[in-house]
Order: sequence, then C-alpha cells, then structure tokens
Amino acid sequence: MKKSWLLFASLSLAITMLSACNSTDEANGSESDKTTEVESDETTVDETADEDKSKDETETSADAETRGPEKALSYSIDDEKKEETAKLTDSDEQNYSIYKLDGYSLTGEEPNKDSLYYDENSAVFMRVETISKDEADYEIIRDTMIESIAAVSIGKEPVKIDKQEKLPQGEGISNQIGYESKFELGTVSGMVFEQGNLIVRLTIFDQNSVNLTDAFLKMGETIAAKQ
Repeated sequence: MKKSWLLFASLSLAITMLSACNSTDEANGSESDKTTEVESDETTVDETADEDKSKDETETSADAETRGPEKALSYSIDDEKKEETAKLTDSDEQNYSIYKLDGYSLTGEEPNKDSLYYDENSAVFMRVETISKDEADYEIIRDTMIESIAAVSIGKEPVKIDKQEKLPQGEGISNQIGYESKFELGTVSGMVFEQGNLIVRLTIFDQNSVNLTDAFLKMGETIAAKQ
C-alpha cells in the first residue's frame, strides 16, 4: 500500500542591513589624520574579508573530506561482524547522496521515493524517501510511517524499536524513531529521522534467510543532502 503526501510551506527570509556612518569632523583635526584613519579602516576590512574567505574555504574542504568518494561501513549479519567499503552515490530523483555497498542497486521508484535493492534478491530492499523540512512536517511523516507499518502487520500491533543500535545513529542525525513488524519469513521495519535540513524515511523489507536489515540501516545512516 502506498500513500502519497506532499506538504508545502513557505519560507520567508528577512535580510536586515545595518549601516552606520559617522562623518563628524574634529575642528582641530588634520587632513593627514583623516587619511590615515581611512587607510586603517580599509586595511581592517581587507583583513576581515581574507579571514572570512579562508574560513569558508576551510569549512568547504572539511565538508568535502567528510563526504569523500568512499567510506568503510561495519554491519552485522546473524551476529557476524563485517566491514566493507561503500561508495558515495547520488540519487537521480532526490536531493541526497548515500554510501552504497557493492551488491546493491539504487533506483528511482517514483517522486520522492527510491529503492535500494539487494542484487541477489530484489525482494529484499530499502525504500528511501527524503524531503526538505521546509516542505514537510516531521510529525506527519512519522505518523504516516507508523500507520504504514501497522497496515502491513495484518491484525498485529507494530513493535516500537527501543534499542538505539537498531535505529539510525551518527553525526547530524536526530529525532530518530522506528517500528517493525515481524512475520514468519521476514521483517518490515520503518524509520524516520532528521539529517540536516532533510527528513528521511526508511522502510526495510528483509527476509530471515537473508537478514540484511543492519546493512541497510548502516547505509541509511549515511544519507545526507547532496553537496
């Protein structure tokens, strides 16, 4: 069952400009003193601009290092620890990138929805939905996720995920919440969290014979807005 939602919110940006001008001349001041003061002010402005530019370049460089082309990801399958190299991959349909492990394919499903498939079994996959905080309400997306998990539970109440290690973790991630519904053959897990200006919703469809929920979770944790 698929539900469509789209909330629009207008973002107003107020720009306040403060300008001060003090042109009072001292009666006994000399023209030489005025020139010296102007030159000193110009020098200060130039130095401040250079410092700001250097700071911006440093921050940009740090961001680029954080989202490098590859990243080592650790995950568990049946309590067995694994570590593999994931590659930074941009979504073709949405404004995010994700570190994707080999053996998985990211494809656009519909507007604001992608699917990250396990290549050996396409029935095992993670649906990825992202939307800007300016265009959506976190509470509504959270509630929609809970309703969706309840809808596939077939008469059972979905179980809230209480263990932190089973929820998205990492720098920039906040307000994470998750529910899951277990079946004889597998598990459906739904999660919502905030990352920067994005609200991210993940739905993981796993099978007990494959058990890749933690691998999908670790990849999902790396979702961030495109740089």
